[in-house]
Amino acid sequence: MNCHGMDTMPAVLVTGASTGIGLATARLLAESGMRVFAGVRRLVATPLPHDKNVPREVLLDVTEPASISSARREIESLLSGAGLAAIVNNAGIGDICPLEFTPVERFKRVFEVNVFGVVAVTQAFLPLVHRNRGRIVNIGSVGGMLTIPFGSSLTASKHAIESLSDALRLELHAAGIHVTCIQPASINSGSAEKLAAQTELTIASLPPDGQRRYGDVLREFVKIMLKEETGGSPPEVVARAVLEVLRAKKPPARKTVGKGRQLIKFLARAVPDSTRDAILRRMFLGNPGFGSKPAR
Repeated sequence: MNCHGMDTMPAVLVTGASTGIGLATARLLAESGMRVFAGVRRLVATPLPHDKNVPREVLLDVTEPASISSARREIESLLSGAGLAAIVNNAGIGDICPLEFTPVERFKRVFEVNVFGVVAVTQAFLPLVHRNRGRIVNIGSVGGMLTIPFGSSLTASKHAIESLSDALRLELHAAGIHVTCIQPASINSGSAEKLAAQTELTIASLPPDGQRRYGDVLREFVKIMLKEETGGSPPEVVARAVLEVLRAKKPPARKTVGKGRQLIKFLARAVPDSTRDAILRRMFLGNPGFGSKPAR
């Protein structure tokens, strides 16, 4: 991409850019000479002059149609008729809860952000991407390849992102728009700590039978998950992958990054279901025997 001068700086929208992977990506792209619109739910910084290589915050709640429309108008106005070089769909949330007792509304909330938010933002900003024959980068997860216990809503949403990315890639090929799904593995982005902090509240919300069946194992799962994530790669690893995709002449359909990615890809693609289930039960659940916790 040509980044010489304000008129030729490629413009990129990054959603969920207030923390973690989104913030790291927005900063790196800006430092690399791109004009970055950082979508955030709350403005925390004063917009700096446009000739600075810093992200410009834009209010953008991916679950609110009015917020998306307002952000579209603001960005289109700032571009003065130019288009976007890329959309980086990063905004996302996680959740940890036994599927048996996950309220449907709680499940829907994850999909509202992680799936429907991606659809809504992509539809709103694609006309600007068409102007530049730009690119779409969806931040998925290795959870789109491999499901873990207690993470059903998150991993289901990331499986959906894989499918959305495939559909867009096929449909936008004739328009000259590349679509890539980046699949982060263990990333120390701060999200694991937020989920862990809710563990006791989640357990307390379960009925007595749910607490008996899942309480102790859920606590142990969270300890393992927290250790894996806090020991993972920094979010800048994902940011660099986004930059590589935007600069590549022929970007890949998928790009897996972060600590543990090779093992997860192996488990997801080369291991039979029964063997994979046994490995995951041993890793996360203490290897319980079948029927070892019968209902009372």
